[in-house]
Amino acid sequence: MTDQAARPTEGPQGHELRQADDRKVPWRVFGAIGAILGVIALIYWGTSYEEAGVVMLVVAAVLGLWVGVYLWLQQREPAARIDAAVAAGDAIAAEGRAEPGTGEAEDGHYLPHASVWPFAIGVGAATLANGLVLGLWVIVPGAVLLVVGIAGFVRQTRHRD
Repeated sequence: MTDQAARPTEGPQGHELRQADDRKVPWRVFGAIGAILGVIALIYWGTSYEEAGVVMLVVAAVLGLWVGVYLWLQQREPAARIDAAVAAGDAIAAEGRAEPGTGEAEDGHYLPHASVWPFAIGVGAATLANGLVLGLWVIVPGAVLLVVGIAGFVRQTRHRD
């Protein structure tokens, strides 16, 4: 048996011997999605002679790469953001007054940890958008659901349910 095989891979509480940087995973996934969609767009453009599909694939590739680059820039240098906040005079962001896990953002606003209201807002907005195509009979319920969702979310954030 070699020395490599005899060495344990886990400690008593799990995978603490191998520290992985999980912040790299999201930007790599979005970058890979953007790159794959870009290759698919090139293949589709060369074989289909159809412009609409090519445009949609290119837009999807660009959006995937855009999110990937944004996430990469966010995880790259967190200390630089604190220095920039100090230079801009944003004392709350520089000091980090909001404690993690409290549900408060850096500027002191409270957002609930779990809520059904964003789902209601999304369904209402989607129904309202479909109503623009289908007619007034879909716009009215979509608008009502959207208003109820927004009111419920505002109420929940104000009362800290």
